[in-house]
Amino acid sequence: MEWVWILLYAFGGAITLLYSAMIVYAISGWKNLLVEEEKTPTRGVSALVAARNESVNIETVVRDIFNQSYTTELFELIVVDDHSEDDTLEKCRALQTEFPNLKVLSNTHGDGKKAALQTGIVQAEFGIIATVDADCRVPSEWLISMMSHWEETQTKMLLGPVVLEPAVTVLERVQSLEMLAIMGLTGGFASHQRPIMANGANLFFDKNAFIELGGYENSENPSGDDVFTMLKFSEKWPDSVRFVKHYESVVSTRPQTTYSTFWQQRKRWLSKKGGYSSSLVKGTAVVTYLANVAAFVSLVAIVFSFGSFWADRLMWILFVKTLLDLIITRTVSRELQPYCGISHILIAEIFISIYVTFLGIFGNVQNYVWKGRNINVND
Repeated sequence: MEWVWILLYAFGGAITLLYSAMIVYAISGWKNLLVEEEKTPTRGVSALVAARNESVNIETVVRDIFNQSYTTELFELIVVDDHSEDDTLEKCRALQTEFPNLKVLSNTHGDGKKAALQTGIVQAEFGIIATVDADCRVPSEWLISMMSHWEETQTKMLLGPVVLEPAVTVLERVQSLEMLAIMGLTGGFASHQRPIMANGANLFFDKNAFIELGGYENSENPSGDDVFTMLKFSEKWPDSVRFVKHYESVVSTRPQTTYSTFWQQRKRWLSKKGGYSSSLVKGTAVVTYLANVAAFVSLVAIVFSFGSFWADRLMWILFVKTLLDLIITRTVSRELQPYCGISHILIAEIFISIYVTFLGIFGNVQNYVWKGRNINVND
């Protein structure tokens, strides 16, 4: 049996080295990101919200967006109702009397978020599109902070930061810490002009460039409007995708409150894997997954063989990965979310290593449930 331990140790060590290089690379990029001073608005922005069954949240996000310090004449908000089964559409129409710059549309391009956004983009007045999720909170300086980072001749897309709050339960705090690490990887790799992730809850892009690329039409995956679009921009116009790490650009959204909805969300994220064309994206995803598997194996060894020769050595794999995740999470939290409950990092590490391992084994299916819909994915 000793040869099994040797193989596990060699596998864990090799993966940990690759993961370490990835995290160090991301942190170095994050530290090189520049924060621009706020500039006087000169460009028009059309903010888009695709909403399905968001009666509880829609009025809040609409008011947040119309509370912007941005010049009123230079932005509009378009809410596209995606066949809601509640009174989301009625609430939006009622808000139009209070906010003349609010357009309310119904999804006419099919079903799903991408189809709803496509409907809104067609009707957008301005040349820059900003997408926000309906369950988000947006600070008053959001538009001016993001657009201050838009360079006239170079920028085609801005990736904005997203955090999860409020995080009260252990499950919510774990998600919050995980999102900070994701932001670190997103911003760090984008800083090196090798973007690997994006989040549609805070995404700005050039409308004409989007149309030139064929919009969302080239992807059959019902999810992934953010990452697939970002990859197309990056492939067509290298160096045109930027990340904004200014704290006033941060959009916040709620973490999943139950294990069931959490699992369905992660299955939705996993469903995108078949559509990625970038070897870098696939490579970082594989390294991240295997690093979590190595941490899980280390955890199992600690629990069942604590004090043994090989368990003591495998313990270092879990320790090193936890330390790396702590460093990148803390680095990002200083900029975006100082009070993020960093003391829960060990709990988060254990939980994440377990769920990621089992998600890769049992969550790799072609369907999931989201927003009341049964989604089937065709790779």
